[in-house]
Amino acid sequence: MKRRHRSRVRRDLRQEILAFIARWYRQERTSPTVREIQRGLKISSPSVVDYHLRRLEEEGLIARMGRRSRGIRLRRWPDGMAPEEDLIPIPFLGPIAAGEPIPNPNTEPLAWIRIPRTWLVDDNGLFALRIHGDSMIDALVGNGDVIIVKPTPEVEDGEMAVVWLTDHHETTLKRVYREKDRVRLQPAHPAMSPLDVPAEVVQIHGKVIQVLRNLNGISLPMGPY
Repeated sequence: MKRRHRSRVRRDLRQEILAFIARWYRQERTSPTVREIQRGLKISSPSVVDYHLRRLEEEGLIARMGRRSRGIRLRRWPDGMAPEEDLIPIPFLGPIAAGEPIPNPNTEPLAWIRIPRTWLVDDNGLFALRIHGDSMIDALVGNGDVIIVKPTPEVEDGEMAVVWLTDHHETTLKRVYREKDRVRLQPAHPAMSPLDVPAEVVQIHGKVIQVLRNLNGISLPMGPY
């Protein structure tokens, strides 16, 4: 009984911390430090705050940006609503294949989606694509999901990237691995084989930094990817 009580108290405190971070951000337009959370909620020590922040991060409710003192980011607002002024527009360019490559997506937006700025470390030049296919399902990227992509011409081996195949004028989403003069485009599906292509036909257009999950037709936030 005592153990269940302590567990409930800890969950309640974590909810208080989430609410405090949200209130602070709405008032100050930045995130609080660990010590400001400690003082604001009269918590016994910064280490207790840090413990609960780690648990919240494991639960996918916040992200912490390295060693920045104000590096706490809410992935989901306690009331489900970010401040209207904090929603930023991201251009939606159309579909991308998570399976067999398909023609290159549009370069002009088909629409705009608005997401909270606090979900993102960097919002410069980002664009959104909708997943078509299930080749990345084991990476928790499924058919109908929306990915947020950061433009970059290079990615590290194993990162999930938007790849343009110049020989076929097609684009696909895969994990990228360089192997001498070849590139292996690896799906995340046990029944699908990788694409092995010459390095000169591969152009990286960007890497996935976030996934908006599609559940019953509704896109839900999943934190930085």
